[in-house]
Amino acid sequence: MLTLNANMKLRNFLPIAMLAMALFVSCSDDDIAEPETTELPGEVPDSNVQLEIKDFLWKAMNNIYLYKEDVPFLADDYFATQTELNNWLANWDSPEELFYEGLAYNYPNVDRFSWVVSDYEVLESQFQGTGKSAGFTYGWSYAPNSTTEVIAYILYVAPGGPADVAGLKRGDFISEVNGETITINNYNKGILSPDFLEVGLSTIENGALVPQEGTLEITKTSFKEDTSPISKVFIVDGVRVGYLYLSSFLGEFGVDDVKLNDAFGFFDSENIDELIVDLRYNRGGYSEFSADLGSMVTGQFEGEIFTKQQWNAQYQAYFEQEDPERLLNKFDGAVSNGDAINGLNLNRVYVLGTGRSFSASESFIIGLEPYIDVVHVGTETGGKFQGSVTLYDGDGFGKQNINTNHKYAVQPLVYKFANANGFTDFVDGLVPDIVKEEDILNLGQLGELDEPLLARAVADITGSADRSFLSEGPKLQKIKVEEERGFFIETPLTGKELPIKKRLFEEK
Repeated sequence: MLTLNANMKLRNFLPIAMLAMALFVSCSDDDIAEPETTELPGEVPDSNVQLEIKDFLWKAMNNIYLYKEDVPFLADDYFATQTELNNWLANWDSPEELFYEGLAYNYPNVDRFSWVVSDYEVLESQFQGTGKSAGFTYGWSYAPNSTTEVIAYILYVAPGGPADVAGLKRGDFISEVNGETITINNYNKGILSPDFLEVGLSTIENGALVPQEGTLEITKTSFKEDTSPISKVFIVDGVRVGYLYLSSFLGEFGVDDVKLNDAFGFFDSENIDELIVDLRYNRGGYSEFSADLGSMVTGQFEGEIFTKQQWNAQYQAYFEQEDPERLLNKFDGAVSNGDAINGLNLNRVYVLGTGRSFSASESFIIGLEPYIDVVHVGTETGGKFQGSVTLYDGDGFGKQNINTNHKYAVQPLVYKFANANGFTDFVDGLVPDIVKEEDILNLGQLGELDEPLLARAVADITGSADRSFLSEGPKLQKIKVEEERGFFIETPLTGKELPIKKRLFEEK
């Protein structure tokens, strides 16, 4: 997802300042009107909190939603009066039902990634990496030779987080939570949601699940995960191979982009020949980071188009006339503190990507493809080619004069991105050049040469045989859960920042 920050480079802000607070502007026949908030005659709800929330959701989606033209209820002229709108909104049992069944376009088949929250402070803490968390990434699988028992396999443990402190490790299997055995009937009902988790681990021996003695106690806390890049250099068969692990593009802007640049300064000093970028669990983040990463891999394409945006019809027409550069994300020459980007001028990069690699990770791949050889090792990515923004029930859908009667916010898709060649709409994800699925029973340690995905990429680089298959044995059956969200977000709004003017009903 992408988020906006006051320190972020202005050309990549989602909102632009309102051109004036006046209600009307004199325009020539060729002028494109600013995108507007539909205002209907009649009383805006102010004594029914549920109706206030629903009214906010409708008006936010009516204004900026990417798929506005595909949702009949969001048409500017669908309701003649505020009373008509109020009556329609009242028919929905909850704001959530309204959003997912009435406003989001063919959810979850077309729009899988817009969502609504009842407490924007929780949402903000998640984006800032400070929300309550146990600090581990996991997947679900059936236990060996079972169609009823389920285990959680651990993919990643955040250094210094509660799970790490408790002793949980990548490759562990959780089979019991708070005294309850995990089964097909309870695994997807929030069994790992409580703030306190007493987990029982098991091993797999001779094709059977073997419970281990003792338990690990994990208490979720509001810790800030360190998303700093991990960089290493391996020398394999005389080839100097750089390795970069990046868990997120959501870090603190103005800090993590500088750390990323430092990592590339290290690669430059080591005179690497090849680079492997590990984005296998990177769910996305700020678009600026994605473009900066592409600029660091290369360096020879400064000013060229990295990705470009397509908004709903009203916003697209407005931006094309008033601020066409706003639609372009370009290769850059500097990071946020002004330091020159440490470009490696590479003509090839390897990317480790999986179904847990979303949006900003995917934009990195497609953004580079028109310019250099991108070798994708792993499996299909998550398939999120849209950006979103947080909208509040305040002026300009920002936080100024916010409605204090509720804390609802909405995170709608507002644009889709394409590369310089126009490639987008990869709904099924990006197809790997070299297929290599992670093996639950042989995950290996991230950043080690014998880790199977990294080993496969190195084998292709050096032309040596891929020996990672030698350790492959029986497979466990994974359970696919449609709960992953990718992040490609613009900075949160803080005031009257959307290019919106009020349009009186009589102007129609």
